[in-house]
Amino acid sequence: MRKLIKYMITDPKYTLEETKTTILKHKPDFVCYRNKQYYNENEIIEFAKFAKDYAKVFINIDSLKNTRLLYLFDGVHLPSSKLSLIDSFENKTIIASTHNTEEVKKSQKADFITFSPIFESKNRPGLGIETLNRICELHKNVIALGGIVSDKEVEEIKKSKAVGFASIRYFFT
Repeated sequence: MRKLIKYMITDPKYTLEETKTTILKHKPDFVCYRNKQYYNENEIIEFAKFAKDYAKVFINIDSLKNTRLLYLFDGVHLPSSKLSLIDSFENKTIIASTHNTEEVKKSQKADFITFSPIFESKNRPGLGIETLNRICELHKNVIALGGIVSDKEVEEIKKSKAVGFASIRYFFT
């Protein structure tokens, strides 16, 4: 079976120490700082400096108020509402969030896209592996997202054309 990119996304309900422990336990390839609840520059700096030793480090652009901190990150993760910023980050790896064909087409310049939800997630129906495979025909580096909570879903993703999977719950629960 092929190896998938493991993309861990943080959640502010877990402390920085819990996040560090989770990185050490799961050894993700990519890890993204995402915090829409509060802004703590010291936490962002500590996270980036720690995570850089274990993975490629990203920040969700909505979690970054001080762009001077971009030097700490390998790349940025753009939510679907910010796809117009794809060309704004020189020398950074870009991951764009997508949920439909139109957003995928707008994200062609992104290095990677996430596509979601693949499985049922937060009471939203999953789009399924078949749809994921169709999206993989439109972009070369698709990372499956949404409803990936256990190895069962990861095994399904391995059978798809996606290059990886992203999750919060898979890593933290």
